[in-house]
Amino acid sequence: MPHLSFDQAIAKIRSVDSRFSPASYHFIRQSLDHAIQRLGRNGPDKRPAHVSGRELLEGFRDLALKEFGPMAKTVLSEWGLLRCSHVGEIVFQLVQHGILGKSETDKPDDFQEIWTFSEAFETPFQPKPVVANSLTSGRRSSAPKKSTSRRRTPSKNNLGKI
Repeated sequence: MPHLSFDQAIAKIRSVDSRFSPASYHFIRQSLDHAIQRLGRNGPDKRPAHVSGRELLEGFRDLALKEFGPMAKTVLSEWGLLRCSHVGEIVFQLVQHGILGKSETDKPDDFQEIWTFSEAFETPFQPKPVVANSLTSGRRSSAPKKSTSRRRTPSKNNLGKI
C-alpha cells in the first residue's frame, strides 16, 4: 500500500465511512500526542511511543475539556463522536491505513465505554452540592438576619398633633 498523507487517509476512509468529520480524525491525532506528552513518553530516543486504549481515552477527555470546556460534548457530537468506542473506531481506521501503529495486543475492545460522554463532558460542569463545614457548625449562621429595626409606638401625649 502506498504511503498516504494524513489528509489523504482521512479522505479515503471517509469515501467509505462518512460518520466522522475530518476534524474528529485530527482531534484523535492531537489527543494521541497529548496523551504521550501527559504520560511523559515523548523522550529523546525518537521511538514511536505506545499508549493503551484507556490512556488514549484519558488524553482525549483531558484535551477536549481543555480545548472546549462545557461545549466539549456538543463539539464532539457535531463531529460524530458520541462514545468511547467511536474513538477506537477512528484509531483502527487510521491503523488500517498506515497512519498509526499498534502492538499485537491492541484491539478495538480496548476502547469500550470506560465512561459515558455525559459523565466525561457534562458532570465536571454541574453545580457541586453544598456541604456544611464541621468547623462552622458551632459558629453563628451566616444566613441573613431578620430586620431588627423597631417601630415607634405612638406617643400617648398629643403634643405633636395640631
